Amino acid sequence: MVGALWPMFDTNRSGSISFREFNKRDGLRETLLAQMGSSGGSPPAHVGAELGRPQRPPAFGGYPQPAAAMPVATPVVVATPVAPHGAGGHAGHHAAHRPAPPSQGVPKPTGRRKAVLIGINYVGTRAQLRGCVNDVSNVRSLLTNSMGWHPGSIQTLTDDGNSTVPTRRNIEAALKWLADGARPGDVLFLHFSGHGAQQNDPNGFEEDGMNETILPVDFKSAGMISDDQLGEILVKHLPEGVRLTAVMDCCHSGTGLDLPYTWTSRGWKEETNPYHSMGDVVMFSGCADDDTSADATTAYGASGGAMTTAFCDVLRSNPRLNFTELMRQLNHTIARRGFRQRAQLTSSQQFSFDRPFLLDDIAPNSNRTLGRTVRRKFPPRPRAMNGPLSDMLGVGGAVVGGMMAAQVAGGLLGALFG
Repeated sequence: MVGALWPMFDTNRSGSISFREFNKRDGLRETLLAQMGSSGGSPPAHVGAELGRPQRPPAFGGYPQPAAAMPVATPVVVATPVAPHGAGGHAGHHAAHRPAPPSQGVPKPTGRRKAVLIGINYVGTRAQLRGCVNDVSNVRSLLTNSMGWHPGSIQTLTDDGNSTVPTRRNIEAALKWLADGARPGDVLFLHFSGHGAQQNDPNGFEEDGMNETILPVDFKSAGMISDDQLGEILVKHLPEGVRLTAVMDCCHSGTGLDLPYTWTSRGWKEETNPYHSMGDVVMFSGCADDDTSADATTAYGASGGAMTTAFCDVLRSNPRLNFTELMRQLNHTIARRGFRQRAQLTSSQQFSFDRPFLLDDIAPNSNRTLGRTVRRKFPPRPRAMNGPLSDMLGVGGAVVGGMMAAQVAGGLLGALFG
């Protein structure tokens, strides 16, 4: 079974999987346990034939090709009655959701498009990055030159003095502008490139007990913006028939908008405590919640986030991909350039992966209930962090982490930590 499943997780064909990779959420360990539990210890049919026989390369960056109607995978953490943090007893199963109204079906496009692009290099700080402002230029060019978006429909926030300063106040105002007044048939786009971090989830909804955050340029004085806040502004109140595509190129960004469904090797996985909403929201992130993204410099001297660069390059080369091919090519491109991170996909709706990836393609609501379903609460499990960003956040190695600086020259990766 290990031999059959190995190619799904050793995507860079290095021949090794680290202990951290083996034990991470939806990693090889959890997949092996799930497969043994469902098949009595024998490899499932879709994985391959006999152990030791060469396997066909997986289709989706290490994931198998999904079926046309893919069921939601059972959550890795089994739903249990809610108990307060530290409590020994159970408070009983709680569901704060409500029935969804009947779907109105695929909306008629309005032609309205709006985008917010944020790139922060944290100039002059010890945690300075190099490629985030370039990422904004890259995505803006993709939208306007390759996809025909009008420049006036795009707001940019960068810390290079050439656009709106990405303070917390300005970022929140831009996000509200993006979502306000959205109606069925509208198309929205969000891109963030910069430092990402984590902080304790006061509600205990997150499976690691930690909220993901993004760091505005003034985070030392104004604080971080959590995924709960991003979800409240951008996701929870979108009506059915509005499409929002987000690209988050920062560390710990896997569930950066708190969307209920994550694509895994076993299909769509629903979060333990999901929040279901009406809009069609898909988010591409540079890495999983417990991983880091890279700030890269190519052999040609152009800095940029590994995820953003791959996203733009893949779509320019082939703008007519379905989600399966897009994710496969994203992870292939990232791995080919020497990075170990893997792109992640989360969604507000379940859909078949033969769905074409088009920013203007809008899926109607398929969630039967809306709002938060709480099955279990989790204590915080902060991750160790060291380096300049840790010092600036004042955590002293306790939690969080930012985009890592790295350099690619002639296909070789040289880490520039510290």
